[in-house]
Amino acid sequence: MQCRLILIRHGESVLGSEGRYAGHTDTPLTPKGRRQILRLRPRFKLSRVHRIYSSDLSRCRATAEILADGRTVTFTPKLRELNFGRWEGCTHRQLLRRDSSRYRKWIADPRSVAPPEGETLVRLAARVRSFARELIRRHPRKTVALVTHGGPMRVLLAGRLREFRSVDVPPASMHALAWPEAAS
Repeated sequence: MQCRLILIRHGESVLGSEGRYAGHTDTPLTPKGRRQILRLRPRFKLSRVHRIYSSDLSRCRATAEILADGRTVTFTPKLRELNFGRWEGCTHRQLLRRDSSRYRKWIADPRSVAPPEGETLVRLAARVRSFARELIRRHPRKTVALVTHGGPMRVLLAGRLREFRSVDVPPASMHALAWPEAAS
């Protein structure tokens, strides 16, 4: 039961434009982010999706609503970014100063080290991949759009979690994926 997934990352967000971790923090799109998604809309329409699912955070909600052009969108927290816990809203530099030891351990091994009160990459992968498997059962042989964040997209596009950081998913990018054959 293969399902074609169209993965879309939200446009530029306010915290993202400032280089801040914005996992579960609800930060809106910037005007540039809205323009990025408007430019993506013609390509999205060519994908002929049957269903659209989106993270429930406002940067994805706005992205999905622009792309959906009046179609129904199902919002879910299952497509949220990695939870950065107490590091939400911080920059790389701030974390190197405030929590250097733990931050360096997380950078070296995000699969098993979590930000304080956050989640590991393994937990993010389990949440996102479980949801993708649920969609396959619900929509066999259909094309389903997932409007989400960089982390969930990398989880689905990377063959293995250790390849997670090598997957490039800039804001307002779109990738097609045949699931489950292309990733597990």
